[in-house]
Amino acid sequence: MTSSSAFSAALETLIGFCAAHPVPQIDAPRLLGRLNTGPDAIIDWRERGLVAVILDAIIGASGIVPFEVVGLADGRMSTQLAADLLAELALRAVKLGAKSNELAITPIWRSHRDVVAKAGYSRSYNDCDMICRDPNWGPDLPLPAGAAWHDAWPDWVEDYTDVLTTGFADVPGAFVPKPEEIKRYLQQSGIRARILIEGGKGIGLLRYTEPSSYINAVVRAGGQKGRRIGQMVMDEARRCLVGGNRNAAPMTLTVVDVNTAAIELYRRCNFVVEQEVTVLIRHF
Repeated sequence: MTSSSAFSAALETLIGFCAAHPVPQIDAPRLLGRLNTGPDAIIDWRERGLVAVILDAIIGASGIVPFEVVGLADGRMSTQLAADLLAELALRAVKLGAKSNELAITPIWRSHRDVVAKAGYSRSYNDCDMICRDPNWGPDLPLPAGAAWHDAWPDWVEDYTDVLTTGFADVPGAFVPKPEEIKRYLQQSGIRARILIEGGKGIGLLRYTEPSSYINAVVRAGGQKGRRIGQMVMDEARRCLVGGNRNAAPMTLTVVDVNTAAIELYRRCNFVVEQEVTVLIRHF
């Protein structure tokens, strides 16, 4: 068996463990199979009831890499396991070239805040989950002359990637996958991506998930500030996800609290905060 085949076989075993011991809202196959660079990024502690992964194949502002527990027996960790995991994470992340790491205080971490603080984490921002139950925020904003919306896949993927990269530059909590992963992601069932093209160039994009009406990304390309591109993207989201369907699921999205311009935009579109999750950061 080749090393590649051996890793693939081991990966299937890990995914099977995670399926038997799932972590809520975690897509273990994608995180384990596509958003890391290989075995060194995967903490395989199945004998202790846990599998975790450093997502070093996606790029965050200033070299930040996220980290997720993707499989957890009984849905909880002991204090010692949490401390050992954070120590192992630090060792591996440095070897993988990470400059810092973010950790969301999800339910599995809430009882370990003291352990997390002792490991050197401090507050970075809050993830704000927002919902819109009333999409009647006013008429659509006119598009710039000659601009039009297009499906990003398959003809506009390079422009989509450019908008995502320039628009998310230095945005806290924003991570950009490698181009090959972007292509795979856009072909998934239920994922839809729209791009606003002006003069043959992307100036904004929308990505959402059907049928849940979850808005994954609202992005204005770099260099487009002051043109109200964000409002145009939200208008497109309403057209795509609501249209004339009175029974459409309410639109939802997640934004960081320090992105005040985005939060103001969403509030103008009748979005309200439903819950917040604290995200901490540790520098290596």
